Amino acid sequence: MFTRLTLPAIASCLFASIGGVSAATATQFPAKVCDVTQYGAEGHRLQIALNTDSFQQAINDCAAAGGGTVQVPAGNYLVNPLFLKSNIRLNLAKNATIVASSEVSAYRASQESRYAEAENGWLPFISIADASNVAITGEGTIDGQGAVWWERWRENIRATGKKAGTDRPRLIYITRANNILVDGIHLTNSPSFHIVMRDASNVDVNNTRITSPWHAPNTDAIDPIDSRNIRITNNYIDCNDDHIAIKAEKPSPRYPDGTADNIYIANNKLLQGRGISIGSETSGGVNNVLVENNQFIGSMYGIRIKSPRGKGGEVKNIIYRNITMVDVDVPLVFSGYYQAAPIVQAEVDKMVAEGGFTLGEQIYPPDSDARQPFDSVKTPHFSNITVSNLTSTGNSKAAAFIIGVPEAPLSGFTFENVRIDAQQGIRIRNAQLKTSGLTLHIDQGQTMILDRGAMID
Repeated sequence: MFTRLTLPAIASCLFASIGGVSAATATQFPAKVCDVTQYGAEGHRLQIALNTDSFQQAINDCAAAGGGTVQVPAGNYLVNPLFLKSNIRLNLAKNATIVASSEVSAYRASQESRYAEAENGWLPFISIADASNVAITGEGTIDGQGAVWWERWRENIRATGKKAGTDRPRLIYITRANNILVDGIHLTNSPSFHIVMRDASNVDVNNTRITSPWHAPNTDAIDPIDSRNIRITNNYIDCNDDHIAIKAEKPSPRYPDGTADNIYIANNKLLQGRGISIGSETSGGVNNVLVENNQFIGSMYGIRIKSPRGKGGEVKNIIYRNITMVDVDVPLVFSGYYQAAPIVQAEVDKMVAEGGFTLGEQIYPPDSDARQPFDSVKTPHFSNITVSNLTSTGNSKAAAFIIGVPEAPLSGFTFENVRIDAQQGIRIRNAQLKTSGLTLHIDQGQTMILDRGAMID
């Protein structure tokens, strides 16, 4: 006997205009149940003892028996990194909380666990590596206890005077895996990114709540990297950094249309955070993305495609439709420049005095910036991008930025039935924009700020 988990069917017309996408993930598990408390786990309110061995043994035994459900009853469980295996469902009951330990050494791989190590050299808290037919479900919570890691990040900046990266563990890391479901749970306080997919396929993140405080650095909610057939639906996201960041880090002859391909993002509620993004790494190519029926409230950004020279590549066949935004600082950003502004304000002031401008934490050169040699896997080049039926109201600082590099102007951009209320208008540089039904309510200055290479139809 098997337990089968399916998501509601995606409409048959999905990607009809830009390609195909596979059906929603259907994971299926044997009826066997391995309750972690039967392996010695104790869910005390004030956790002191680790429950790692009990959890991992339940996972191992269930997998050895052909698969099944590893059940986590209500309670609080302190745990070191865990390794899920094929045909395993980790199910968290209501009021069950798995708390990640903050013991640094636990996140360094042994020879046995090196296969699950993330690209930054850390073990994630929960690994799904070289596996298929895996699910994390239920009404419980996975708490990454990120505050300790965030403070170490700040200490590093204070010591070096330079912005730090994401040299911290991920919360859930899905790599070289297929047919994966994350459904119903609450993920919070990750040391860095909450869910990362790398070289994964057929992954659904549905009906999941992902939260971190505004001061938590680099706490992206969901990052599909070099992955295909991904569905991100019906989620609630309130985080510090990108709500979703699609990345294509390096080209692969196996995926000539793009290493990130066929991605569906729909019916999500997005609060603080930095938008549904593509980039900054796009060298491997991003193709066939449909973003629809999403709601943004109080976000820093709404929709972004962002890549710098050196990490750029081809981004094509992207549709955004039926989107509402309220009090989003900048609703739309499409940029071939993505360079962090210096920490020292005097350096920023000098670059602005030379004709550049800042957007959030990024610095842009003046529009006299020289053309550089084109490289298909280093130069950002975006095409066939459509935004339709978008309404953004409330307190926005600027309507949009559409900024290409001179060696690869952005092409095939279309705005249809787009209404934006903002203090400032749309700034366009090295880009072609076709509009139909574009309505801008701008408080000051021009509705269209046209730099060099701007073309409006």
